[in-house]
Amino acid sequence: MPYPATRFRSLSDSQAFAVQVRLPGGSRTEEIPGQASTTGRMLAEGTARRDWQEIAEQAEGLGMSLSAFGGLETIGVSIEALARDWERSVEWAAELVMESEFPLDRFDWTVQQASAELCSMADQPEVKTGWEFLNQLYHPHPRSRPVLGTLDGLASLTREDCLRFWRQSLENGPIVTLAGGLKDEDDVRARVESIFGTAPRGRVDQQIAAPKGYDEAIRTVSLPGADQAHFYAGHLTVPRADPDFPALQVLSVILGSGSVLSGRFPRRLREREGLAYATSASAAAGAGLDPGRFVVYLGVATENLPRAESCLREEIDRLVSDGVSESEVDEAKSYLIGRDPFRRETARQWSELLAESELYGEPVDRSEWCTNRWLEVDPEAVDLAIRRHLRPEEIKVTLGVPA
Repeated sequence: MPYPATRFRSLSDSQAFAVQVRLPGGSRTEEIPGQASTTGRMLAEGTARRDWQEIAEQAEGLGMSLSAFGGLETIGVSIEALARDWERSVEWAAELVMESEFPLDRFDWTVQQASAELCSMADQPEVKTGWEFLNQLYHPHPRSRPVLGTLDGLASLTREDCLRFWRQSLENGPIVTLAGGLKDEDDVRARVESIFGTAPRGRVDQQIAAPKGYDEAIRTVSLPGADQAHFYAGHLTVPRADPDFPALQVLSVILGSGSVLSGRFPRRLREREGLAYATSASAAAGAGLDPGRFVVYLGVATENLPRAESCLREEIDRLVSDGVSESEVDEAKSYLIGRDPFRRETARQWSELLAESELYGEPVDRSEWCTNRWLEVDPEAVDLAIRRHLRPEEIKVTLGVPA
């Protein structure tokens, strides 16, 4: 078995190159809210060889774009550069991920930055309401809170907490993905393995307790200064590996995750009834290693809330009782297939797709595989997925209303 888990995509005509090094774990495995996000961001703040300023200046001098991140399922580093600098990029990515120093002054700065971002986001009424909706569905699972963490969690976080999380993540082993103007894959693979040494293969089979959520069907969030209401409704559905996931992707487009004015819910609530100025829907939003969610979002005037919710529930009941039409399924599949090439335009996009492929154990980097999965979905498959995974009686609602 190769070390580390490495995936390549050669783009023969490209002068660009991208490398990502990810450590499985992320905020879904953290002990303190904000621990994973802060740990990930700290990977670019200094190593045993260079401080943060040297890293930034040297990257800028080569025209590199360098970022460190801490997400829901992984933490890591991403570098975009010219293809001629691919080897240096891989060396730097390994240095940042494997030799990080976590300097105390940069740790304090990173925590302050994350806290400020959280405060700024909390000023957005739809975001504040959406956070409470996630809490209502996922509590006490880590997905019940922002990936950045919480203000209390960040305030209690120490440098040693992040060092511990980093070391634990290193034990999972890196996932290395490379895309761009790579000429000889064997040479690149040999160099990657020599740079990372005997690091263990990336492990992604991390099981944690399933989300439970709260029992109450309706929660209300007070929004001081807001002049519109924000409405979220839904329940948990399936993780990405579920066999019904492709059918739920098609259903999502039918409901309203496609273009702005398409979908059953936008047509009824926005175009026909004029009850909502913003409408979106998905049947498996955020599905990954953990379950995604059936969710509908409405931005509405407060006085329109009762009527908007009534119309929405009518549409959900009609969906469950009558199913979908062949034309709806065909149009949704055409949208998914037509959109897919736009996910494969840059070296960075390819490196992200390769990381997804390794993380979820599915060849999502192969366009024909994705296309064939959607082509196999028919109205019967979508109707079956609806009966299995949409449960109107279990819908939970979070209302954000002007104070």
